[in-house]
Amino acid sequence: MLLYKKYGDMFEVYYAGDRKIVLSRPDLIENINSTSTKTKYPHRFEDTEGLVEYGIGAGVGNNNDLNSWRFNRQFFTQAMFSSKFEILSVECINELWKEIESYWNEVNENKEIDLVEWMHRVTHEIIFKTTTGVKPNAVAAYYYTVFAPEKLKSLNKNEQEKWKYYEGLVQSIHTYMNGVGYFFVLNKFIRENVPFIRGKVKTLLKNKENLFNRVGKIVKERRIEIENTPLDQPLRHDFLTAHITTNTPRDINIINHNEKNISRPMTDSEIIDNIVEAITAGTESAANMVCFIVYYLEHNPEAKKRLRQEFDQVFGNDLTRPITYKDLDELNYCEAVIKEVNRHRPIAFIIGRVSNESDNIGGYEWPKGSVFHMHFASIMKNKNYWTDPEKFNPDRFYKVEESEDKYLLEKKKMKNTYEMFGGGVRMCPGRKLAMLELKCLITLIYRNWDIDLADINAPLNY
Repeated sequence: MLLYKKYGDMFEVYYAGDRKIVLSRPDLIENINSTSTKTKYPHRFEDTEGLVEYGIGAGVGNNNDLNSWRFNRQFFTQAMFSSKFEILSVECINELWKEIESYWNEVNENKEIDLVEWMHRVTHEIIFKTTTGVKPNAVAAYYYTVFAPEKLKSLNKNEQEKWKYYEGLVQSIHTYMNGVGYFFVLNKFIRENVPFIRGKVKTLLKNKENLFNRVGKIVKERRIEIENTPLDQPLRHDFLTAHITTNTPRDINIINHNEKNISRPMTDSEIIDNIVEAITAGTESAANMVCFIVYYLEHNPEAKKRLRQEFDQVFGNDLTRPITYKDLDELNYCEAVIKEVNRHRPIAFIIGRVSNESDNIGGYEWPKGSVFHMHFASIMKNKNYWTDPEKFNPDRFYKVEESEDKYLLEKKKMKNTYEMFGGGVRMCPGRKLAMLELKCLITLIYRNWDIDLADINAPLNY
């Protein structure tokens, strides 16, 4: 934001020796953010051998092989957008929350808890269970490790190792995500030869290998289960099963694919890449956003009050009633809160794209291979597009058409002024699941619990 305030709507930065053009105006990003399949900007990042080595260059998010990307995206999106998958996700969240509350009830009410650590385990367990069908017990492992170590010590050695394995899986994913920068920024020579970097890179690659092997084991075991399931018995509708059965006689997907390039089954390697991507992307971003929402609600008591009023209208006085899939469509103010928090603290404050053709942007000719960063953090706080942009008010996303003289800028619904899940052809394929998850978690937290920040005056670490 400091560079934007100093240099304006278009400026260049050099990151690890590479030039990036930062764009902070809606008209400048119109071509880049196009949803057309003929877009000149089909890539998120430039090609780097480091990302390929680290396993980031496959799957959907950062795959620069367009044929491979289209193939993976087709099945990734179809699985994520299945109503059966979404219903399964809501059921999973309800079940997990009962477990969480049993642990929270055991914790002394005056004891501080680290919501960041809890939410990372919660979102990890949700995405892992809904994608693979396997419960990773991340929440339980964290509780026993941090809050009930004496209970953990009383278990036999095999049980102790099991809980350590579950907690280790969460740490492995966290380590994997934190290591991306080494492979995105540093070239192969530096990674392999600079002493204090070389050791770190070896550790990261070993962790990556272990993580992919763990997921690979789950894929192989599920494939065997499917092969041994009689044809007259239905298969569960999770992300992994949809990938394994696609274009096979056991296909549980709604759409049959006859196109030449996507009519074959997926390989284990392709499935592993998609599973790892879903788990890593679905853990960190969702957990952080939940914490941001709690922070803003605690600093805006009127918004919190209205949110709870909506919960009372939708769910009534029965605090034990599970959330249903249909309930989510009625949580309109809750969705407005989520969107407003994202406007103030976006998970992705910049979104990258790389051109595969020359283009004219801002009156300048840019050659093929130019790297652009769409700076939505500045666009979403610009007074030309938002009424009182520094003010936190979910009403700008809630029944704004019903107000006569408020939010005149918001009513215009100007294109390319708001993003939560990216835009264009590389929009996040897990966006529906993410919004579903956020609505459920905020509802479950604020229906039954009173939150007090440990230090109400502390700034948000971001």
